[in-house]
Amino acid sequence: MRKVHRFRRDIARDDSLQELFNELSDMRNTLEEAYMRFNLVSEPELVDACVYEINAAQSRYNYLLRVIKENGGEAAFKAFTGKEDVAWV
Repeated sequence: MRKVHRFRRDIARDDSLQELFNELSDMRNTLEEAYMRFNLVSEPELVDACVYEINAAQSRYNYLLRVIKENGGEAAFKAFTGKEDVAWV
């Protein structure tokens, strides 16, 4: 437990990694909002726009996950979220 706590402090000190985690969190919120909009629209043009928005946000989210893995790995994500049973996809 002490090792994870120290690792969290190291992550907090790494501004670039912290920035990536913040952006990932923002992108997760963006995705949720895009899905909510998709569920509310019925006009074909708006459905298309929502699909494009979801695809763009999902691409950005996947990019951020890849960069986080390359820079900090799965352990950094687990320490940041506090979840030990996180699986990368």
